[in-house]
Parts: sequence; structure tokens; C-alpha cells
Amino acid sequence: MSEKTYTLTKKELNLEKNKCIARFASIASHDLKNVVAGLSNISYFLNKSIKIETPTQEKMLGLLSSEVITLNNRISELLDMTRVKQVKREICDLKDSLQKALDASKVDGITFDANLQSAKIYGDVEKLSQVFFNIIKNAKDALDNTGTVKIDVSSDENNVSVVVSDTGKGMDEETLDQCFDPMFSTKTAKAVGMGLTVAQQIIEMHNGTVKIISAPSKGTTVTVILPLLKD
Repeated sequence: MSEKTYTLTKKELNLEKNKCIARFASIASHDLKNVVAGLSNISYFLNKSIKIETPTQEKMLGLLSSEVITLNNRISELLDMTRVKQVKREICDLKDSLQKALDASKVDGITFDANLQSAKIYGDVEKLSQVFFNIIKNAKDALDNTGTVKIDVSSDENNVSVVVSDTGKGMDEETLDQCFDPMFSTKTAKAVGMGLTVAQQIIEMHNGTVKIISAPSKGTTVTVILPLLKD
């Protein structure tokens, strides 16, 4: 009997890994939603019924409430990854998605240098706004509340390129290799690290690509390339 050896490429392995994680995330997040709902009710009851007499009591009740909110946000991020199954296709201007993400991202201390231009594509405005919000959020986090995020849009006859760069701390080669992996994060233990994973899925569903260039102390540049709508 002859034997055959099947070798999966790195991309295929990552795809299978992501599918397994997505299945687990879907099951786990729904179960955890019920637990968090119970904790939220307990927190609400304690805050309404307990007479606060010491600073420690006030601190602990406040911590309970904030941790419940944090858990709920992390579960929502897990669910976001499992929900990216299809995109709504319609003629739209990529500038609208970028502007929406930019408007939701502005904070004191960070300068945004945005060169936006119209670019007609066939895609999902809401999901693309989510992509750029996640990318801009990562750029902001790398700046520690001070610095510049630059957004530059350009196009040729086939594609539109969106380049988001920051002046932050950058990533080493090992971190760069893992930045699209689900659950990976360079942040605190509270961060789940779903942003770039979801972004990559959405861009690939639009027949586009995401590329990242980064180096320690030299900032990070994320380039999203999407096909332009043909006349």
C-alpha cells in the first residue's frame, strides 16, 4: 500500500488554527456571557444595598464593577472573531469608512495627520470602519498618549492603499511574526488581542491584503490594499 504525505503551508496551518480557536471562542463566550450577567447583577445589588463605611469598601465595589465591564468587553471581542463570516457588498467610498474610524479615535495628546481621498470600492462600510478603528487603536496604544498617527491614502488603476503609521515604540521580529495570531497581545493581561486577527479576516474577505512593517524604537506602519471598483 502506497503512502502519501500531506504538508500544509504556514497559511493553511494558520487558517486551521484560527478555525479551531473561533469554534472554541464561540462556545466559551456564550457560556461566559451568562456568568458575567450574574456577576453584573451581584455588583448592582451590592452597590445599591451595602452602606459604604470605609474607603476600602468603596474601592472594592468600584473594582468589582469595572472588572465586570472589562470581562464583558473581552467576551464581545471573542464574539467579534466568530461573527466575521460574510461581508455586505455594496458600492461605497472607502473615505467614509476611514473618516468614521478617525472620528471615533481622536483623543487629547495624539496628533492625527490624515490625507484622505475618495476611493470607490465594492465592500462593507461598517466592517471596514471596524478594521481601520482597530488599526488606529493599535497605533494610539503604541504612542502612550503622545505622538503622531499618520494616515495616507493613495491609489493606482487597480488598487487603493491605506497606510497607517505611528511614531511609537515599534515591534521586534518575534512580536511581528505573531501579531496576527488570535489571543496574542503585547499589552496587559486584560487585552485579548483580537483586533488584528479580525481586521485580517475582513480585509481578506474583500480580496485585499494587510502588511505590517515595524522595528523597535522606529514605529509601525500598517498597509491595507483593496481592489478599486472597476468602471
